[in-house]
Parts: sequence; structure tokens; C-alpha cells
Amino acid sequence: MKRLGNRIFSSAVALIAAGSVAACGGGGMSPIITPTSAPTNPAQSGLVTPQFVIIVPSGTSASRRKPQFVSSASLSITITLTNPPAGLSPTSVSANISGSSCTVATPCIVNGPPSPPGVLDTYQLTTFDATGGAGNALDSGTVSFTPLTGQANQPPAVIMMGIPFTVTITGVPINFNANTASQTANLTVTVADHSGQTITGTYANGVRITDLDAEPTNGTHLTGTHVNGVCTFSCVDMTADTDTITLNYGGLAENPVVLSGVFLFAPAVGSNAGTATFTPVLNAIISDAANPTSLAGGVGIDLFTNDSGSPVGYTGTVKYGELGFTNSPYNKQLSITGGGACSTFATLAKLANASNETPFSATTIASPVAGQCTLTVTDNLTDQPNALPTFVVTYTTSSISGSSKARHQ
Repeated sequence: MKRLGNRIFSSAVALIAAGSVAACGGGGMSPIITPTSAPTNPAQSGLVTPQFVIIVPSGTSASRRKPQFVSSASLSITITLTNPPAGLSPTSVSANISGSSCTVATPCIVNGPPSPPGVLDTYQLTTFDATGGAGNALDSGTVSFTPLTGQANQPPAVIMMGIPFTVTITGVPINFNANTASQTANLTVTVADHSGQTITGTYANGVRITDLDAEPTNGTHLTGTHVNGVCTFSCVDMTADTDTITLNYGGLAENPVVLSGVFLFAPAVGSNAGTATFTPVLNAIISDAANPTSLAGGVGIDLFTNDSGSPVGYTGTVKYGELGFTNSPYNKQLSITGGGACSTFATLAKLANASNETPFSATTIASPVAGQCTLTVTDNLTDQPNALPTFVVTYTTSSISGSSKARHQ
């Protein structure tokens, strides 16, 4: 039997060595290290058997680089020859390993499926959290090389990458104030495999973080290492744990924004891409200083006449503003609720913003009936923490006195 030169496969994710052994009838390979779980494939004449040495790193590597990743929950590995010649069998083998004990001192050695020498082979390697190549896939990688008999070969690299199963988004700021532009925060995206271990290095399949804010300039948008320009809204693709992602907030008073994780492959059953919510700190809605109204519902507009008739067109106006909402560059309009109770004596209107505020007017109708209505001013935002102001519109046949009254004719 001829012993071949060793092939050492290393990568930024795992250290996997491979040698190739030519099989003769009745012969057996001479292992460099006793396998943890030796394959049982029979020798086949004229074929070369690749030998993979699996090391699950922990701590700091000898070169003091960041530790490489293979899930320590791995209990088996399947090695598949993806371009076998016609009639070759088997093309895939599985062997049990112990991911927690495949160390530099005691590596796990597994034989791959044999193939003819002198032909470029491509192998797919996948680790699982159960024995016999069953259970949930944890890591995957591919390698191509041409096995040759009787000589050493330049080692290629095997890149074993963790398969994402859960995504967690943290670092979302809780103290970003509306009406302040150019606020930024670096987010943390943690990607874990099916066993719950955080994946370091490159992911077998990327994940995408999306921000569906319809107003990215004044609201929120994402930037980072891999900004995806084809997304309808802003999104960043995460391909490795070293990728960066930043939340940018322009100061618009808006509803909470949900950041969502999306798998860029068909996710496993039970997987969770994760979400996080950004909620800006909103400012209170306040009335114009020239037309003060009471938060308790004081008189805001008093429509009245001393005549026995009912003149049409008497009008009063109040104005309200909210920093980060009605002012420039946001230019949103406030609204009022409760207007139905005014219908017997006045019509209500919301006017175009003026001086960074939203004006509201009440105008007497023909044949008005004496009465009053209480209106609430709102920005229609779900997380407004401040009390919403109210004002009263009143129609009587005589003036109503009160320090909070604003008379307009």
C-alpha cells in the first residue's frame, strides 16, 4: 500500500487536516492519529481515501488570533463527494465525533468517501448535533482538491461555518429624543446555531436586519458593513460576527420602529430571526403662547353674539405644536378628536401649519344651537408619554368670562 502525503486543511472557522490514502485489495490505511470514530467503509482497489482531522478550537489559538469556530455540540459529521464519477459508491459517509473533545491534543479523524486519483474532487462537510449524521445541522463547509498518489500536495483550506438558527438584536437606544437630528447607535447582532452557541467567524448563510421605517431621512435607517441597496426599505446583511450595523435616527416623532431579522435561506423549523423595537422619546404637545388653553379643558374658542339672531361665520382659532413633529424639517400636522359634539353650532377645520404649529379653527353655522364641545389634540402616536391637551369650543348668546378664554371674531 502507498502512503500519501498529508493534506492539512485550515480555515478561519475550523482546523481540519486531510490526508489521502490509496486503497488496495485487502489493505488498510495507516492512520496518523487513532480516529475517535473510525469509518467502516471497505477498501476499494485503485481509489484514494481522503482523511479529515477535525479540531474544535477553544480559547486563544497558538498564533493569538481569534478562536476559530466549530460547534462543540457536534456529535457527528457527514462528508459527501459532490461530483462523484458514475458508478462510484458510497459517495457520502457519516461518522460520530465528540465536538467537545476534538482538541489539538486529541483530534477527531474521519475518512471521507474514496475517489479515483488525479481528478478534482469537491467535498461537502456538515456537522450535526446527533449521532449518525442525524439531528440538526450545526456547521457546514466545502473543499476541493485533486488527490494524487505518491506525493505531497499543497494543502487547500476547508472553511467550516456555523449555520444560523437564532438571531438576537440588542443595543437599541432608549434615550434618543425627538427633535434631535443625526443620532446614531451601534447595534449588536448575535447569531447562534441550533445548540445555542454564538457563531464566530463567517456564517454558513447570511442574515438580514431590516428597518421598515417609511421616512428614513428624518426617522430611522440602518447602515453597516453590507448595506443592501435593493431593499424597499433600509436593510443590512450580516455575513460574519465582525460585520457592523448602526441605527441612525433623524429626530422625527414617530411610532415605535420594529427592526426585524430575516434568514437569507430556508430557515429550520423552530428557528427565530428575532426583532427589536426602537421607541423615540417624544415631546409634549403645547398650545400657542398667544392663545393659551387649559390642559384641563379650559375655553379655547368662544363663539358668541349679543344679537337675537345667529350670524354665520364667526370664527376662532387656536394653535398647537410638538417639537420633532410640527416644526421644520418634520412638518407633520396634529389632529383633534371629539369634534362630533360641535356639529350643532360650529364646523371645525385643521389649517396648514404656520410658524411650526398646527392651527385649528371653529366657525359658527347657520342657526346654531347653544352648546359646547371638548376637543383633544393628538399626534396619533402610540407611545406619546405626555398628557394630551384639550380645549373647549363654546357657542352662547352672551360672553363667557374666564381667564383661559380666547375670543376671536
